[in-house]
Amino acid sequence: MEKRKLMVIGASGKVGSATLEGLSAVHDPETTLILAGVRNVGKAEALKALPGVEVVHAEMGDPKLETTFVGVDSLFIVTPPAKDAAPSVLQTMKSAGAAGVKHVMVVSVMTAGRDSIYGRQYGFIEGGIKLLSFDYTVLRLPMFIENYYMYRDGIVSESAIYTPMHPSKPYVPVVITDAGKMAAKIMLNPHPHHGKIYKVTAPAHTLQELTAQFSAALGKEISCVRVPYETALQAYMELGFEKWQVEGVFELFHDVDNGDSIATTYSTDYENVVGAPQSDLATW
Repeated sequence: MEKRKLMVIGASGKVGSATLEGLSAVHDPETTLILAGVRNVGKAEALKALPGVEVVHAEMGDPKLETTFVGVDSLFIVTPPAKDAAPSVLQTMKSAGAAGVKHVMVVSVMTAGRDSIYGRQYGFIEGGIKLLSFDYTVLRLPMFIENYYMYRDGIVSESAIYTPMHPSKPYVPVVITDAGKMAAKIMLNPHPHHGKIYKVTAPAHTLQELTAQFSAALGKEISCVRVPYETALQAYMELGFEKWQVEGVFELFHDVDNGDSIATTYSTDYENVVGAPQSDLATW
């Protein structure tokens, strides 16, 4: 029997790695081949260590991908965090269609289609995938809970986290491991998920609840200090983020501040697909 071929491109990032971990955990070497497509094979040692995963060179938007994709049954395109990501993702999709890939899934965002920095870009991607010849699934992701690791230095040195977002406003980020588990589940049996747009969100919490959890875990009081958006913009850029990225994230923060349903509404898509409860803040 011919093996099913599953491939993740953009595999070295957090979502791609989490998906490959999910696939590796349940892989059957007799029936399934798992490919991790990365730009630099030499820097993918962690992926190479995953049982059943073969690392291959695959660069988003490269016309040569048509050859790489031949025989792939299910392809997961992890959209890169680049200002001009949409054209390269669309070219990757076209290569998948030309190669005869049966199912393609792509990472999108909750605000896809809105007139915003990320909304416009991902709206373009979602529009494109619907026009091509394969079955497709869209995985819309919110902000990541793992972003809280950025607060580490402030917690250690000043017992505080600093943020421009309103600390008492609830929102629904996601644990990256859960996003990977759901993506893996879909890739293993993509047919029921054709044409679906899924939203993957953890149960809502506030930054005040976050600091309460940190305080309990660390045995000291951790405070949440709100700073002006202008101050936060400069701080993020000093950390190496590009201005467009920060402004795009701040648009998401404003959705939280304003109580926008797109940032605050919990989705049961994860439970429905995976068949297990999603991680909440305390579990994380």
